[in-house]
Amino acid sequence: MNAPFMLETWKIAPALATGNTCVLKPAEWSPLTANKLAQIIDQSGLPKGVFNIVHGFGETAGASLVAHPEVQLISFTGETTTGAEIIKNGADTMKRFSMELGGKSPAVIFEDADLEKALDSVVWGIYSFNGERCTANSRLFVHESIIDQFVAELKERVHNIKIGNPMDPDTEIGPLIHRNHYNNVSRYLDIAKDEGAEIVSGAIPSAFKQGNYIAPTLLLNCTNDMTVAQEEIFGPVMAVIPFKAEEEVLRMANDVKYGLAAYVWTNDMKRGHRFAQAVDSGMVWVNSQNVRDLRIPFGGSKYSGVGREGGHYSFEFYTETQVIHVAIGEHHIPKFGDVKQNAVSSAEK
Repeated sequence: MNAPFMLETWKIAPALATGNTCVLKPAEWSPLTANKLAQIIDQSGLPKGVFNIVHGFGETAGASLVAHPEVQLISFTGETTTGAEIIKNGADTMKRFSMELGGKSPAVIFEDADLEKALDSVVWGIYSFNGERCTANSRLFVHESIIDQFVAELKERVHNIKIGNPMDPDTEIGPLIHRNHYNNVSRYLDIAKDEGAEIVSGAIPSAFKQGNYIAPTLLLNCTNDMTVAQEEIFGPVMAVIPFKAEEEVLRMANDVKYGLAAYVWTNDMKRGHRFAQAVDSGMVWVNSQNVRDLRIPFGGSKYSGVGREGGHYSFEFYTETQVIHVAIGEHHIPKFGDVKQNAVSSAEK
């Protein structure tokens, strides 16, 4: 899980604030901050049993929690196939789900965009967090009239991004979280080569050759139907695709199973609004990178998830709506089967 501490508190806080007890099952590759959070909550004096933490693998600990009949709702952040499996396994006990899953988010750069700001945005959007970001702009669509200039500047940025120790404040890209994930991202780079993409990447310093480092990478000469443009890689890899017209790029932006985020760069605000409303994603940024108010709804469409959290949307999820009707005056109630009423009605006839 990327940003595990933030994502955990984002779920735990509204769950507790609405009067629930809760169980946190952190991702097995990022358990340490979750354990620290449990220690902090314990020291705060929260009553025993209100907040609980269960460490373990998804196939065992996670599956047991999902299947347990006393678990009423599940909020999950993670990969799409895992989310689908959780929904299937929790269906028999009628659980409610909030699913924040994968993405293959487009960034669209029109010819009239502020190119310097757009460049800063898309480079940060894919290479921050080592590319391990669900809302990363992993598909970059650039208008054909500016693509040569834009790609040249992208290449320069990629070669200058600092790769190093994540504890060094100057480091911009660190290692991926696990060797298995490193191998999976590397597999996609092999697929990109087989599909005919041109691979442009930075250089990993010799001191870090043994780690789970993937250099920031551009995939050029891509088409939207390539595997590397359709499947979530979850690493510092961005596919670059040219376009000619708004209708064409809208079709390509929507032609993917995910629908989490989208980014549009243009100085034509009519086009910006028009495109933002037509793209099929839960969140859209116009002339901005991924910055947001945490009170607004977060979530996606299609294979990117189910439901929304954030602000009062979280309170809606973690509570059950109940309607109570109270009569405060006299009102008519039909008297079905009442002998006296039926006798009066017969006499009137």
